[in-house]
Amino acid sequence: MLRASLFITSFVLINLNPASAQVHTVGDVSFAVPAGWQYQQGPDVGAMTFKTSNRFWLAAVYTPMPSSGDSTADFKAAWKRVVLAVPDYKSIPQYDPYNMTQTVGYPGKYYDAASVSNQTYTRLYTLTTGKVYVPVMFVSLNRGALDSMGHYEEAIVGSVRVAPLKASPIQFSIQLPDLAGFWKGGIVVNTNYYNSSGQRTGNSLTAVNYGYTIAADGRYTYKFGGLMNNMAAHDDDSGVVELGGEFLTFKGKAHVTRYRFVKMQQALDGSTVLTLLPPVDMSQVDLRRDLSYFTRPAKK
Repeated sequence: MLRASLFITSFVLINLNPASAQVHTVGDVSFAVPAGWQYQQGPDVGAMTFKTSNRFWLAAVYTPMPSSGDSTADFKAAWKRVVLAVPDYKSIPQYDPYNMTQTVGYPGKYYDAASVSNQTYTRLYTLTTGKVYVPVMFVSLNRGALDSMGHYEEAIVGSVRVAPLKASPIQFSIQLPDLAGFWKGGIVVNTNYYNSSGQRTGNSLTAVNYGYTIAADGRYTYKFGGLMNNMAAHDDDSGVVELGGEFLTFKGKAHVTRYRFVKMQQALDGSTVLTLLPPVDMSQVDLRRDLSYFTRPAKK
């Protein structure tokens, strides 16, 4: 494992040619490398970096580890193998790792911590695939820097596949024909209300489903239905999808809805997931809170 840690440490410091968006393999594990990221293969790891004048982001996908059946114990074993092999990290986290949410790939655990000198910040995922699990590590200067590239982090983690499954490239740009099909989404929010004595006084339920049926030329129909604050709500519309720059706009007869396009990616079940953000300045966006998802079911 020392060879891998030295490889990772030195990789951040060298300049390589950026990779085009493609799939790479390390052992039985395949994964996507975003376009523009630099890639290099190590003895038991595939690593990629993205650098600016004063920041760097490193992602590293490791060969699988046999599962003990205890996901927390597995995570700590992976932390020892991956993180503690890197200089300036000295201990295993005292707290249990968090459960992953909103992934198009395998379920699993994650946790993060700063190095002893606070010179780097690392987040480790362990992806549960059955009899084995896959460690995936992300490193940057600090938590703020790491979180600022959260959409890439989510995409790389979601792309990981263990043989016989094979990873698919991540699409960070789209054309209208790419959107052809039925895309569905939904929201469920249940809010309970209490008085000053702690007695429950009521609740508000919002549970809606909505969907766009999009033709290859961009024409679409839209349907919406469910409960909004305990009241039945229904809506429908039709119009044309417009792509411009990084934005995706549904220009309907009754409504105009605009999103910032993030990525399109194949999920573990074969469906396709479209990831979007609000159309506001990126400085106002929380990449873990504000992402929206539309799913196109796999063809039967």
